[in-house]
Amino acid sequence: MTAITKAFADAVHDSQTCFRRLLTAMSEPGTRVELDRAGAFGTLGAGAVQVLLTLADHQTRLWLSASLQTDQDTLDNLRFHVAAPLVSEPAQADFAVLARADLDSIGALLPSLPVGTEEYPDQGATLVIETDSLDQGVVAVLSGPGIASERSVQLGNLPSALVCWLSARDLSSPLGVDLVLVCERELIAIPRSTRVEV
Repeated sequence: MTAITKAFADAVHDSQTCFRRLLTAMSEPGTRVELDRAGAFGTLGAGAVQVLLTLADHQTRLWLSASLQTDQDTLDNLRFHVAAPLVSEPAQADFAVLARADLDSIGALLPSLPVGTEEYPDQGATLVIETDSLDQGVVAVLSGPGIASERSVQLGNLPSALVCWLSARDLSSPLGVDLVLVCERELIAIPRSTRVEV
């Protein structure tokens, strides 16, 4: 029998704290924030768990990468604490979560995610990626809204398909995918409006 893991100790206060930190990450791209109010669900790390606890609910369509789809502890805890409907195809997702173990599949995943429409650009997906480090690996220089000049970040050891996608995004359109890179309890965000030079 799967053990249900404790989530936020104080659901209202902890979710508000995490929301404020996520807002900082999204409004100031590349700024590292720590989410320290809950632990992992199975193999899904604490940072990604807290993103979902804070931003997802029973109306948020959630897609999980292959290793997470087969992790019963992860699935049971997400169903119990988040109650987001799980979808089988990335094209149906509001939020998609890519585990470190599944990073090699990102080349197929990226073109499958919703980017929104001209009428509803907000319907573009948010992709949460678990990376191995925010202190080494790929170096990216970010610029755009929320950044005074430039901000240099390290993104861990990422597949070349993701690096190329980040560099090649079309910023002239409001359509796109928002990216959250998580390492354990820390994360940075790269919204669709952020220019990335690698």
